[in-house]
Amino acid sequence: MAGVIVLIVLLGIAFAAGYFTRDHISSKRRAEARRWREYSEPDWLSANAPANTNEIASAIPAVTGELGQMLTRWESRARARRAG
Repeated sequence: MAGVIVLIVLLGIAFAAGYFTRDHISSKRRAEARRWREYSEPDWLSANAPANTNEIASAIPAVTGELGQMLTRWESRARARRAG
């Protein structure tokens, strides 16, 4: 019984090592592709911006498409319901 448990643990370690290796190689390939394409981070993508907030960021431009207008109306209605 102990032999079966050892084999399962070893299989799990080998499986995790394979995923780690795959992730490491993929990240190296993506970094290489960004260097070849002279990638620069967009202005709207900031690491300092909070991910989960109800505040409207002034640095992020408003979405002007049809979906953006629909979402803006939806958010303003939801704010009006919460306010009063």
